[in-house]
Order: sequence, then structure tokens, then C-alpha cells
Amino acid sequence: MRNLVLTLAAVAATASFATAKEMSEMDVNADGVLSVEEFAAGHAEVDPAVFAAIDANEDGLIDPAEYAAATDEGGVLADS
Repeated sequence: MRNLVLTLAAVAATASFATAKEMSEMDVNADGVLSVEEFAAGHAEVDPAVFAAIDANEDGLIDPAEYAAATDEGGVLADS
């Protein structure tokens, strides 16, 4: 059981790191969030209306938690 927990923690940390790295590559002004322009540039193949679906708090920006939720299994960007 302990090995399973450690494995799941390692997978989650790796996914989290990958998400943070991907987001930081799109975050041109390095403010820690993605504007609609930064998101569109980083996800040209995704309908820009998806931005609103990811922006859960409707502040016009995608923060790391919102981006992680969108890229997690079942999230709107999970398969992109």
C-alpha cells in the first residue's frame, strides 16, 4: 500500500511539474498567470472560447490551479 501511495505521489508531482513548465513557457510576461492572448498563442489549435471555461473564477486570467484542473484527466485540455 505504501508503494502505491508513493507511486501516485510521484505521478502527481511529475504531472504538476509538467503543467507548471508548460504554463511558464506560455507566460510571456512571467506574471504567473495566462492572459487570453498568452493562452491562445500557446494553444492555437484550441477554440479561444475554451479560455472562459478554464477561467473558473472569471477574472480574465488562468492561474496555475485553473490550468492544472484543465489539463488533469477529464479536464478540457486533457487530450490536447
